[in-house]
Amino acid sequence: MSYFLTLRLSRVTTPALGLCLLLLTHKSPAQEGTKLSWETELELGAVGGAHFERRADIGSVDAANLELRTVASAQVRDGLLVRFGFALGRDSFGLPNGAPLPHRLQSATLVIGGDFQAGPAWLFRLEVQPGFYSGEDTFRGRDFNAPVIFGGSYFVSADLALVAGLSVDINRKYPVLGAVGLRWKFAEKWVLDAILPTPRLEYNVSKSLTLFAGADFRGDTYRVGDRFGRSRGVSNLDNAVVDYFQIRAGAGASWKISSSVALEFEAGCVPIWDFNFHRAEVGVTSTDIPPYAGLSLKAAF
Repeated sequence: MSYFLTLRLSRVTTPALGLCLLLLTHKSPAQEGTKLSWETELELGAVGGAHFERRADIGSVDAANLELRTVASAQVRDGLLVRFGFALGRDSFGLPNGAPLPHRLQSATLVIGGDFQAGPAWLFRLEVQPGFYSGEDTFRGRDFNAPVIFGGSYFVSADLALVAGLSVDINRKYPVLGAVGLRWKFAEKWVLDAILPTPRLEYNVSKSLTLFAGADFRGDTYRVGDRFGRSRGVSNLDNAVVDYFQIRAGAGASWKISSSVALEFEAGCVPIWDFNFHRAEVGVTSTDIPPYAGLSLKAAF
């Protein structure tokens, strides 16, 4: 029995846990003969207003996010897939005047890597995301970074897979981070997908509808502009590196529009939300638990 592996990378470099986690799925018969395939995901989301604090309350902040990722996979020989694509992301924030926070965080990266199968039960992925991670409207050479992801999985059975991964980012507060997880179908309609960045419990209502509840660990590391700090009265934040991090907790539904396309909606709250300028020793943290909602469209061919 063969399997394929899809690594969700859009939010894997979360600065607090930073974990590079794998979604492992049974390979369908239609995919057995596929030599070239691709996957695309478009996500929209919004977070309600929350007060942030740095020594004192700096006011209410809200956010909207947009992400696009598309990756092609080519089978070059048995047990080896080469992957290449791109990813775009943007988080925009509504801020009080003078708040020591960026108005936006955006990235434009390539996705380069491969999947390797070792025997019938082991799968591995190595992936690099070279590109620009900026806290400004434009990209500069110093915004360049190339985080690396490495993960592996072991299939205990058709219903149980164990996974482990490492994330390496030299700009992050903790450059090397790791995690373990599992995906377990423990009943006919129930699946425990205990894999970051989106651990959740799923209930399959039908072949086309799945309900779920869980969490979403998201974030990345960016560099702000040359005058970012001075314009806000905190000069040591000029050209600073910032770890951006959220934990979202909620529930939602996934609807398979066709065998290749799925629409997903979720809503809940954000118990943890912070900006950590760790090299400057400046942290800005939410003191509220705001609501959020998100919508994503996923396609795989």
